Order: sequence, then C-alpha cells, then structure tokens
Amino acid sequence: MSAAPLDSVVSSILDRNNPVTNSDDFDEDAIFEDLENEDDSAYRSRRIEQLSAELKSAQDAVRSIQRDAASNITTVHDALYPTLSNDQVLLDFTTQNQRCVVHFAHPDFAKCGVMDEHLRLLASRHYEVRFARVDVRDCPFVVEKLNVRVLPCVIGFVDGVSAERVLGFEGLGAGSRDGVKGFRTVELEKRLVTKGVLSRRKLAEDGGPGISGEADSDSESADDSQRRSQRRTIRSGNAKNRHDTEDDDDDWD
Repeated sequence: MSAAPLDSVVSSILDRNNPVTNSDDFDEDAIFEDLENEDDSAYRSRRIEQLSAELKSAQDAVRSIQRDAASNITTVHDALYPTLSNDQVLLDFTTQNQRCVVHFAHPDFAKCGVMDEHLRLLASRHYEVRFARVDVRDCPFVVEKLNVRVLPCVIGFVDGVSAERVLGFEGLGAGSRDGVKGFRTVELEKRLVTKGVLSRRKLAEDGGPGISGEADSDSESADDSQRRSQRRTIRSGNAKNRHDTEDDDDDWD
C-alpha cells in the first residue's frame, strides 16, 4: 500500500522553499519556522516529521545530483531532469539509482514535449527518485532491448528492474481512460506510486500548478496484465515485448 499524500501544509511550505531547486538560498531553520504557529500539537508533530523526511530526501538528492554532475553523466545541464547521452550512461543510471524514471523521447514528437513538462514537475517534488530523459536515437541498444516502439515511453525502474511502463498517454485520462492531448500530472503520479516507483503522492488533486490538458478520451485503457508482463531489467530483459498497441501515439521504428 502506498504512503499517504503529503500533508497540504507541508506541501505548501515545500512549494515556497524548494530545497533542491533553490539550494543556494535554502534555510532549513526558516522552513521549520513556518510550523511554529501551528495550534494543534499533534498536527504540528506529524507535519514536522513529514517535513524532516522530505528535507532528508532532498539533501540525498542534491548529493546524487552533484555526484552525477562530477561524472559528466548528462548532455543537458538540467540537474533534476537531465538528458542522458548514450546506452552506457543509461544503463549506469538505472542500476546505480534504487528508483528512477526514464522518459524515452524524440524531439520531433509533440507528445514527448508534453510528457517532459509533467516529469519535470514530478522531479521537482519527488526527491527520493531520480528522473531523466533520453533521445531514442542515442541509445539504440537499450531501445531494442526493451522493445521501445511507441513514444512517449516512460519506464519506472526499482532496483534496476522495470516496474511500470507508460506508453503514450495510456491510462492517464479521466477514469483511467487514455489521455488524448494531455492529462493531469497527478494521474501519472498516482500510477507511479501504485507501482512503488514513487514513495507517496505529493501533488494536490487539482493537478499541480500549470499542468493540465485534455484528460478525457473514449478509448479504452491498456490491459493491465500486459503491462505487468513487461517487468524486466535492461541488462537481461527479453528483446520482444508482446504489448502490441494500436493507438494515436507515435510509433518509433
């Protein structure tokens, strides 16, 4: 069972004082001062506990980002959501991070740009997980190994094993139907939390700031059993993926 959503007060504090994106101006004491006026001691204690856990995750994330930067692992200097440069860098990224989310993308596919915005938002809040993107043209070995054929393709890894795969906007619309032109970020977050890729829900039900889009579609959601059959590691997975999708997403061959 996934952890409870982040307390709304704690979430608001982190929105105003993001310890990763504003690391240069980060003041931990000032952040905790926001909870000093809380009247209910039980709520205050719970919120301090949540905030402390979030700050620890953020500090671990900063160290991980600095490590990757020192190793020149990326081609684009976007610390929270970097673009990985080749097959080997991608293999190392998925095996050296306990939990990570990788977006297989192509610059000519519009839906990949939409997915990028949703993942950047999740990366700015989920410090406990590493996020990255890769141009499918730069990692032919991994693309073939995981049989990536539909873009955007988002794969969540836990301990180097594929735990969830999102093809296009499948299952991200209202009522778990497929999205058409867009979706709410919270729907992607819920999906990754359910599969254990993300630890807890952190975004508000309104979908978060500025990320929305057309969320409804008459098309049916993908078969969950087919998604479950896709669990594999990059290094040892089968080259064949039996998930033959027929939708409006972009085929990559």
